[in-house]
Parts: sequence; structure tokens; C-alpha cells
Amino acid sequence: MNLPERKEKTADITVNVDVSKIVRNVSIAGVLVVGIVFGCITCRKILQDKGY
Repeated sequence: MNLPERKEKTADITVNVDVSKIVRNVSIAGVLVVGIVFGCITCRKILQDKGY
């Protein structure tokens, strides 16, 4: 690895990762997916019972 000389311009990059927001969003997405799947299954059963 070559270190830059002092004459060259360098850039510092800082990355902040907020784990709590990531976990919250993933859990909300999981709940929504499970709700949609079970909702579709329930609607399908209701429509089949009514003869549609």
C-alpha cells in the first residue's frame, strides 16, 4: 500500500451506520410481508368458501 505524499490532496470519508434504524426497518418490512402473505391466504380461503 502506497501512502500519499504530503503534496497530494487526500480525502477523508466517514461512514456512520445506525444499526437501530436498520433493525427497525427490517423488522417492519418482515411484519408487512408476513401480513400480506397471511392476508392473501385468508382472502383466498374466504373466496373459495363463498364459491367465487
